[in-house]
Amino acid sequence: MSRNLQETRLIFASGIALMIGCFLYFWYIVPYHICFKEQIQLFTYNSSYILSYFSKPAVFACLAGDFLTQFFYFKIAGAAIITLLLVLEWWLILLTLKRFSVKKYALIWSLLPVIVEWISFPNTSFSVALSVSFITALSAFIIYAKTSGKTTVIVGILLIPTLYIITGASVFLFVILAALYNIHKNKKKIIFHSSFFILVAIIPLILRHFYLLTLKQAYFYPFQDIKQMLSLVVLAFIVLIFVCFKKLRGQNSGILYFAISFVVLVSILIAGLIKNTDRKQESIFGITIEAYHNNWDKVLKIAEKEELKSPVATCYTNIALSKKSLLGERLMDFYQPFTSGLLLPIAPGSGWLTIFSGSDAYYHIGDLGMAQHAAMLGMIFSPKQRSARMMERLLETNLASGDTAVAVKYARILESTLFHKIKPDRLRDNLQQGTFRKDMIRNSTNTQASLELLAESNPDNLPAVDYLLCYHLLNKNIPAFFKAYTTYYKGKKTHVPKVYAEALMIYFAVTKGTINEVSQYGIPSETVKSFGEYTRLYEKSNGNLAPMQKNFPNTYWLFYHFAVMNN
Repeated sequence: MSRNLQETRLIFASGIALMIGCFLYFWYIVPYHICFKEQIQLFTYNSSYILSYFSKPAVFACLAGDFLTQFFYFKIAGAAIITLLLVLEWWLILLTLKRFSVKKYALIWSLLPVIVEWISFPNTSFSVALSVSFITALSAFIIYAKTSGKTTVIVGILLIPTLYIITGASVFLFVILAALYNIHKNKKKIIFHSSFFILVAIIPLILRHFYLLTLKQAYFYPFQDIKQMLSLVVLAFIVLIFVCFKKLRGQNSGILYFAISFVVLVSILIAGLIKNTDRKQESIFGITIEAYHNNWDKVLKIAEKEELKSPVATCYTNIALSKKSLLGERLMDFYQPFTSGLLLPIAPGSGWLTIFSGSDAYYHIGDLGMAQHAAMLGMIFSPKQRSARMMERLLETNLASGDTAVAVKYARILESTLFHKIKPDRLRDNLQQGTFRKDMIRNSTNTQASLELLAESNPDNLPAVDYLLCYHLLNKNIPAFFKAYTTYYKGKKTHVPKVYAEALMIYFAVTKGTINEVSQYGIPSETVKSFGEYTRLYEKSNGNLAPMQKNFPNTYWLFYHFAVMNN
């Protein structure tokens, strides 16, 4: 078997192995990170939307990147697209290194920029446009390297402004590779090289006013900073090393050397992925995505498995419990950061993910005004200021409130997308009817006033009533809970939910209620007995948490006595 054939098979086998590993990573390890990228963008098929990409540089990179991102709606499609992009980059980098006569460890060196990008991809701010920009710049360099004579100068001068317009900051990679390539080929024409650098330096300055960009944005767009350009920097540095140290190019080394190098590189990749893969964030995104698809059982499954201490995760967990009529039963089974996990605060200081997620709970309880307010802010503060998910919420809130004209506007936008067209089943499942019977002026942070008015307007709105009761419980306001329970909830169900029964026992203990009063509220005898045991143990332990937590876990009594709000 010839040496070249061995190398070809080795490259092919390595490529297949990494392709499979890459696909499985994005499909099984961080699928929700990828799906979430689709929800914070909106790609529509209409001329005005397409033309909007021409208002900024990197028009092709951004347009193609967002076009591909829309398919991240499906987990398997997202994993497949990212894998193909990274493999294409790898192949183009291999071709680039061949132009510099790199043979020794070419396969290994070509993987380094790909690994950097692979590790960066799950980050919500890392766009597919960045990969498309990188690929386009590499393709342009390969075309440039095939030219000769005067054609090289003409092609280079034409490619620089063109690349800036269609790829943005990746044009700098092209210029660096072109200059190093000319040095490699002994074309040491200082004026020729200088013209390239001068041209690439002034074009962003000239066009930044047309594109309405700051100086930094003009030189980095579509990248936010140098960290997102790290894969480009790594490639440029690799090529620079080989140009400066010709002996490193050498001949291909033996298979053993390749195998050892490959194992080392894969180990670096695995270490990088372990360090940079945020499993907790993946679970939070997972709860968010499954809630969007109304998969409430999956939401609870993730919450039970991961034990997430995040207001966003708690918010969706509580919605899932409410959807399944279990909020009063299982409220204390999950992390509760007091009332901030019941209805997320839509206020200054809230993170963009909190604001982005905030509309769902308000819409669930029927507060359409706050749901619409939160959805609009979620659209504005999301990374791209375009969100298919928020657009759907705005459609739903306007339909529910009877504002048909506005709803039609959003419906037309969604009809020009691939996967967010109007879904009658989703509208039927989520559509809320009229909410408040009277108008009110309120502060957006005055959650209690909203819940009280919702319950007063429609006592049969059980989600709102449940949220009002839980709001008082999480504030440890037992008298207010008892009043709301008596007014809106008493007698509606034959079985008193566990958490409500435990809170009622606290009220009757404080007010010294009689057995007759307790019986009127239908509190189970098991709860009455457990409360007596809890009280005796609490007095015996002098308020020590450990024995109480061991014998009475997940009870409201434990929360009432021991939960403390931290900043």
